[in-house]
Amino acid sequence: MDCSNVNVRAKILNAAMNRVLNFWHHIETSLEKAQPLSSQVGGLSTPQSGKKKKPLLFVPPDFVLKPLHTDERGFREIAFYESLRLSSGSHNELNVVRRVEMEYGRLPEMDQLAFASQSSKKNELDEIGDRVGIFDQVAMKLALLTNDEEVKKLDSLSRKAWRELRDEIESLHRLSKFTATYYGIVGQETSTSYEISADSYIMFDDLTANFSKPCVMDLKIGTKTYEDDAHYTKREREICKYKQQAYFGFRVTGMRVYDPSLSQELSEDGFLFFDKYYGRSLLTVEDVEKAFCTFFKTYNDPESLKLFNEELALSEGRDFEITELQKRWNVQTTVVRVGIIDEIIEQVSCIQEWFRNNHRFVFRSSSLLFVYEGDLMKGSSSNDNVVVKMIDFGHIQRSKNIDEGYLTGLNNLLDFLTRIRNNYSNSTK
Repeated sequence: MDCSNVNVRAKILNAAMNRVLNFWHHIETSLEKAQPLSSQVGGLSTPQSGKKKKPLLFVPPDFVLKPLHTDERGFREIAFYESLRLSSGSHNELNVVRRVEMEYGRLPEMDQLAFASQSSKKNELDEIGDRVGIFDQVAMKLALLTNDEEVKKLDSLSRKAWRELRDEIESLHRLSKFTATYYGIVGQETSTSYEISADSYIMFDDLTANFSKPCVMDLKIGTKTYEDDAHYTKREREICKYKQQAYFGFRVTGMRVYDPSLSQELSEDGFLFFDKYYGRSLLTVEDVEKAFCTFFKTYNDPESLKLFNEELALSEGRDFEITELQKRWNVQTTVVRVGIIDEIIEQVSCIQEWFRNNHRFVFRSSSLLFVYEGDLMKGSSSNDNVVVKMIDFGHIQRSKNIDEGYLTGLNNLLDFLTRIRNNYSNSTK
């Protein structure tokens, strides 16, 4: 999508502003009540960077506001989320068509497109073009149909265009399952219809809302974090941030881990925080594995662990006794949270499968977010709940090729996680 076009920008902003208005008035709060999101780990300002960045904001009851870039990156991200939202209905062909019609107006049948008279076809397609918006290019292709000797050839092209459109919507539908729920934008000034306001935010569900002590990791995925047409100074700057990005295909941009044994003097609410400079210091395979082990380490409540060990010493140490004691005191005896790793592997594998079949988009400087419950006292039923979502789509571009850079990162990430899981699945503290 050409986000430099003023009309395209206006359509993107209007769609995002209208979307949020559909429910915003029903939320008994306001932007004045927004507070910095405590669980944010990536994109934060640091003394070393010397830059002042706006934080993510939390809005009750469970929404997050992300500051929007005011340049093309902001428009790209809004447009992509609008496309994901459009495709988020049922993915069978009939419902895909209905979903498009619900958002952009009724589309004519293919036979009607192919054989309608030239004049009526022109009027009909012009009207469709006004409504379709995001699919202007497809509408333009369909508008080329004429009633001359080329009609059969053009009809074939129009059918191909419709199939491509349908397949793209279906692909986006599958991808939407791996992203946070998007609600539109807030804070946009209505006085400008084609520029993003400085105080505009994109609105999502809070991915940490259902966790008491959310442990969070932000991984920037891909062998390149710059676009192919980026200026050489931008390329050099990105490469110098973390030269191992090209080797590992990912890097840690931030993480926080809950350790109930920490005193309030040593941490904030029992959390250990690791920033982007920690991630850039991970130069070897061993360094990266150690970082993952830190993130997934089992941090039992000290008092619960004491009572568990006391009762274990009085038992015969049989497997069923240990299992019962673990349930009673909410204690885990593995060095790392193996169940959490298993859940993340399963979800990342689903994303990997999507990228193996993706011939439409490349993702630069996009991230994966991991969230799991750090408080083992919440009970075993929620101990292994995990959220894995893709975030940050300001640098997405169209491509006809497989996104090898992102796929390399996913493949290597799964190798790391699988190796750690296998190494620790049978180990105890």
